[in-house]
This record gives sequence, C-alpha cells and structure tokens, in this order.
Amino acid sequence: MRFVIALLAAVTAVPAAAQSEPGREPPAVFLDCQARSCDNTHIRNEVRFVNWMRDRTDADVYVLVTSQSTGGGGSSYLVTMSGQGRFSGDSTEIRFAMDQNTTDAEERDVLTARLAQGLVRFAVQTDAATQVSVTSAESPVDELAAAGPQQDPWNQWVFSAQANAEIDGESREKQRELELSFSADRVTEAWIIEFELEGTYDEQEFELTDRTSRTIRRDYEARAGVARAIARLWSAGMSANVGSSSFSNQDFYTRVAALLEYSFFPYADFSRRRATLQYSAGVRYFDYDLITIYDQLSEQRLDHELELTVEFQQPWGSATLELSGSHYLNNIRRHNLSSFLNLNVRLIRGLSLDLNANYERVRDQIYIPAGDATDEEVLLQRRALETGYRYGTSIGLRYTFGSIYNNIVNPRLDDDGGQWR
Repeated sequence: MRFVIALLAAVTAVPAAAQSEPGREPPAVFLDCQARSCDNTHIRNEVRFVNWMRDRTDADVYVLVTSQSTGGGGSSYLVTMSGQGRFSGDSTEIRFAMDQNTTDAEERDVLTARLAQGLVRFAVQTDAATQVSVTSAESPVDELAAAGPQQDPWNQWVFSAQANAEIDGESREKQRELELSFSADRVTEAWIIEFELEGTYDEQEFELTDRTSRTIRRDYEARAGVARAIARLWSAGMSANVGSSSFSNQDFYTRVAALLEYSFFPYADFSRRRATLQYSAGVRYFDYDLITIYDQLSEQRLDHELELTVEFQQPWGSATLELSGSHYLNNIRRHNLSSFLNLNVRLIRGLSLDLNANYERVRDQIYIPAGDATDEEVLLQRRALETGYRYGTSIGLRYTFGSIYNNIVNPRLDDDGGQWR
C-alpha cells in the first residue's frame, strides 16, 4: 500500500529555542508510547517541528499512546495530547485503527503521521508553524475507513494458523521442539466468539557420564468461548477447554464453565483504564496418567473462581493488579489464591520506579502423581512438583539527568542497544 506521511517538517529545519522570541519556541513534547508499533527513533527523526523532551515535567505537551487489539486482528489506537504550562487546558484525542494486513512499517508510519497531525494544533501557535507543510496521501487508515461499510465475505471471522519447529544441539545435548496453533475469532459490538487449538512437543537428550538421558514433554489444549454484552457494564458467557499435559500428569482433562463479568469503567476506556470483576463456575474432569497422591486415576470436580483485574495507563506511569481465588466446591481446602502487581511510576523529575511482584498460595494440586520425582524430572522440569506457594519479585530504580532535549538521532555504529562494539 502506498503511503506518504501527511505532515512533514523541513528536513533541514532545526528547532532552536534561542532563535525564537520567549513564548514562541517550538512546542516541547514528551512522548509516552505504550503501543506495539512505537518506534521513538523514527518518530523523532520524522517529526522535527517540535522539541522532543527527555522528561515529562519539561514538556508543554504530554502525549500518551495506547492501543488495543480489534476483532479483525488489527489494532485500535488512542492518542491523547494534553497541554501543560503555556498550553494548559488545550488537549485533544485522536482515534484510528489498522487492519491485520498492515505491515509493521506501514503501522509505524501511520502512527507517526497521526502524531504529527495532532501536534500541528500546538505548533501553529509558535514559530514552528513556518516549518510545517501539509500534503494529502493514500494510507492504510484511508483504506480501512473506506472498506468499513462494505459487505464482509468472512462475516467478521478471523483465522490464524502457526507452526514453529526448533532444533538445538551441541556435542552432548540435543533438543527438538514443535509448536502448532490455530485460532478462529469473531468479534462484534455485542458478541465475542473464540476458538483456539495449540500443542507443544518438546524432546531433550543429554549424554551423561555413564548413560544417555532422554525426556519428552507433551502439552495439547483446545479452548472455546462465547460472550455477550447484556448491559452497558455487564457481560456473560460460556467457556470450555479440553487437553492433555504430561507435565501435570493429565492424560485428558476438560472444564466447562459459565462466566459473568462486571466492568467498573466503560469498555471503550480499556486502552487507558480497566477494572473488571469476573466470576466463573464450572465442572472439571481429569483422567490421569499415574495414580495421584489422593489415590485417584480419574475424577470429576465442581469449582468456581473470582478474579479482579485493574489496569491503568496514565501520565504518572502504569499499573496492573490482578487478584484471583478459586476452590473445589466439595472441599474448600483445595483452593488457590494468587496476586500479581506491576508498577511503573515516575516519582520525581528523572526518577522512576519499576516493581513486579507475584505470590500464589497453592492448595489445589490434586493431579500430583504418587511417588517421588526422579532427579532428572526435577532438574529438567518435566513433572509438576507438590508445593504450597510460588512467588517472584523484582524492583528497580532509574534516574536520568543531563540535557532536557531528546531531538538528535544518530545511528552510527549502533549495535541494537546503542553500544559501540
């Protein structure tokens, strides 16, 4: 598809506050891009009629970009531009979508163009207005908009198939892995219908001092679900899954459940803020490879689960909190409680905090086989082990100081991370 960026600054123009009268300097912009196709280097290189700032507090315009997946397999973008300082009170939102056939380069160019278009409203109030020219061009966004009202021969169904094969080895170690997946989805304003099939075969072989060790892990699962909007903030649906897992001692398993969800915010706001409470109740059936620690080769259990999910993408940073609890109805002691927290917060100028933490209380491992696991099964993680809890945590601080500008792009001797060889 042919595409030309719709708004370009002259390539030779260098935004310099020293050449402008006070208050007439080009807009100082801070970009907080949370979308998949963000390429900050490309954006700074193409949109040169503003000053790109390294810290949010130095900016006249704060730009937040978020995205969500669409039912057709594409992406829906929301760009919010909030004026600060001399542009305080001046803000705008830009929404656009890309279909699933748009390449990464085209998606990057469309995002860059839309950012440039939005920033013009601030640039025309400054001396940077002389650096902007306007052209008209065909783009993937135009094609998508034009195609919307036309009849869809696929009736909004989207299909995807994928196969990956990997072979690794050295003189005393070999590994072969095969992954297959297939999905079919249909998403409308009222309905969501999803189907997914995936399987993994993983084989490892090691030459030890006195023998050769060979282990195989197989995992297969098919999932299906249907959900419908029943009110502005309420949704209901059904889900089902069947599968097999050598790791979890399950020759066959299945679960069928009813779902109910309440959203504390409108679903249209999910790219920025999300808070949902979801409840499910269902029935499970297990057929085990080996007899379990509870002396079972097969069993059927009723269970239910409650899950709270909270996500925010805001100027101060981002946060995700997930809390869930479940148990088998015939025995509340067979339960699972889990929590997950992710925080990325700008504390003060130049200083940000990254925090990840998760904890899980495990009391529902009814599938653990009787008998001790071998050393090979433990070391190669080929068998689930009985445990009462799982946890993980990481914390980091980042402090940046120096020049407030972030305009210059120079890729010479670049080695991915920007380090010279």
